[in-house]
Amino acid sequence: MYYSTIDKIRQDPKAPISNLDAVAVSTQLSAQEKFLSNQRSDGLHQVGDTKVIETKVQLVSLDNSDPSAGRVPSVTIDVCWDVSGADLLDADGKSVVPADRADRGWTRLTVANYSWDTDPEGGWRVAGGKDVEKSPCTA
Repeated sequence: MYYSTIDKIRQDPKAPISNLDAVAVSTQLSAQEKFLSNQRSDGLHQVGDTKVIETKVQLVSLDNSDPSAGRVPSVTIDVCWDVSGADLLDADGKSVVPADRADRGWTRLTVANYSWDTDPEGGWRVAGGKDVEKSPCTA
């Protein structure tokens, strides 16, 4: 849902960036809001979708001992994505994607639940992410 939400916001300039609130929180929310706002300001929009090819859970912690300090239940998961069917276009409809862009890669996401006490099942949001160097996954 995280990647499809970002795709929809990038594809439709009228889609509210606030839709990210349903899938992201903390530093990841701030980073994506800024990233998407900058792309919109530059007149860019996406066509096509990001596909999730593979996921690998790396770490699970249900520690909810200090939510105010960010110590909340979290899952660290590696996601292999494929953007071969997606393009980023400028206002004239021309692709701005570099020819040497990798179509597949891995991102390590931290998915956290800052609402564990009130919403243990539905409060999960992507709180952080960084690209990781791994061999690309296969379809």
